[in-house]
Amino acid sequence: MPATRLAAAAAVLLAGALAACGTDAQDSPDLGGSWQASLDLVPEWKSVYPGGTGTVKVTSADGTSVQLTVAGLGEETEYMAHIHDAECDETPPGGGHWLADPSGEDAVPNIVELHFTTSTSGTGSQTESADVMLDDRAESVVVHAPDDVVAAEGRADNRILCGDLDD
Repeated sequence: MPATRLAAAAAVLLAGALAACGTDAQDSPDLGGSWQASLDLVPEWKSVYPGGTGTVKVTSADGTSVQLTVAGLGEETEYMAHIHDAECDETPPGGGHWLADPSGEDAVPNIVELHFTTSTSGTGSQTESADVMLDDRAESVVVHAPDDVVAAEGRADNRILCGDLDD
């Protein structure tokens, strides 16, 4: 009998150790959710687009959907926006692009990217879907100005709007 109890106890310990393997909450980020953000001008661009603003709604469950609306930007200009991995008060604002696979390429389909063109009044909107699902590393949305606008305005960075994602 004692050998049987010893074997049973060893089996319970082994099962517990195996079950704990890889289940640390910090090792596996939470997937999916819904977020929104108000997009504000990055300080460097306030003199260029003093009325620049925007909003974004993000849902992520079996893929990701982003609804973006902006106003007060340049007229008839093509902009790009991305989900980023840091908050807007970081340097640079928003940090880097959020990557579905952190060791993967910084390009679609490993990132969430939107392209939109503003109207003659500087407003624009875009809804985009991506096959990737966001996790808790997604912190902000950043709108980028095109290279020709950055050069024409003599700016060092192309990040014009940034908003922290709130649950």
